[in-house]
Amino acid sequence: MNILKIPFILLALFSSIIIFSCSKEVYFSGISENGLNEIKENYQNNNYTKEDIITIIGHPLIKENLDNLWIYRTDKKTGIAAFKKTVYNKTLKLKFKDNILSSVEEISLD
Repeated sequence: MNILKIPFILLALFSSIIIFSCSKEVYFSGISENGLNEIKENYQNNNYTKEDIITIIGHPLIKENLDNLWIYRTDKKTGIAAFKKTVYNKTLKLKFKDNILSSVEEISLD
């Protein structure tokens, strides 16, 4: 084996490890964006009950006002673990009247 090939192979191996460790990752927490969009677009046409909402996006983070105000959170970040960039950070407030979804308010926390 040629002596010059060994440092080149080690350099290539080390470089590829560094490049793969710095690749961007997506970090997501909270409710899904698809569920959030489905509710925002259709709640006025469909009479969503509390059970329907739980089926679509799950249980709320917070329940207030005698269980008539539900609060959800969604967060999406990209980057490596040390340097994350927020793509969006939102809070969703769902208000119910007589067990039917009456209003949806989205608050952007960016």
